[in-house]
Amino acid sequence: MILAVWTCALTTGQLVVAGQDWSFDVSPYLWVASVGIDTSLPAASPSPSPTVDRFDTRISAGAMLAAEARYRSVGLFVDFAWLQLNTEAINPGPLYSAVNLKSDFIHSTAALTYRLPLEGKFQVEALAGARVWHVANDLESTKGLLPAFDASTDRTWVDPMVGASLNYDLTKRWSIGLKGMVGGFGVSADIAGEVFAGVTYNYKEWGSATLGYRYLYEQYDRAFKLNLDAQGFLLGFGFHF
Repeated sequence: MILAVWTCALTTGQLVVAGQDWSFDVSPYLWVASVGIDTSLPAASPSPSPTVDRFDTRISAGAMLAAEARYRSVGLFVDFAWLQLNTEAINPGPLYSAVNLKSDFIHSTAALTYRLPLEGKFQVEALAGARVWHVANDLESTKGLLPAFDASTDRTWVDPMVGASLNYDLTKRWSIGLKGMVGGFGVSADIAGEVFAGVTYNYKEWGSATLGYRYLYEQYDRAFKLNLDAQGFLLGFGFHF
């Protein structure tokens, strides 16, 4: 299992409002999370595999962005996240002088949304869509007593997803929200899901800040394995058009 801290952010671009019935939201965010990962490694070399008890894992790059375009009560929601980890063996032993693993994890969710026709401070949206995962691992072993070798593996799959988003306006500027999605259903992953709960402050008509807690889970095993469990605090900034 790999443990890491997920910390990254992405700046936004500008969007043009196409009409009065249209609205757009762009939200770069920073997610500081503990990440537990159990995944398939590339096939080993013909020589005996190195025995390593300890690894040092660090984040080398990442990006996160959520956006939504809405026409009246119907919308399209997109969430993108990319994380790159570099894992280095500590004291790899005499067989290889160094063992390094570079891993890329990309997941992107796209969902149609429908806002229920409710009046007052309570808003409810239904979501239905899909989440795309891409996982790539590159393993590199440097010559020791055995020759050096490189190996790599990658896999892409799609999870069907459904969910709901709940928001309640506490005041004109403050609101609380809860969003959850579940999917996989054995079509691709055995089970996939996430939950986010947070509070939002609207400091301008065009801007807001959100602080909350996010939990993400994925259990996939189809000749390639990815069991991922990530949770932690999230800070996002929304730009509304």
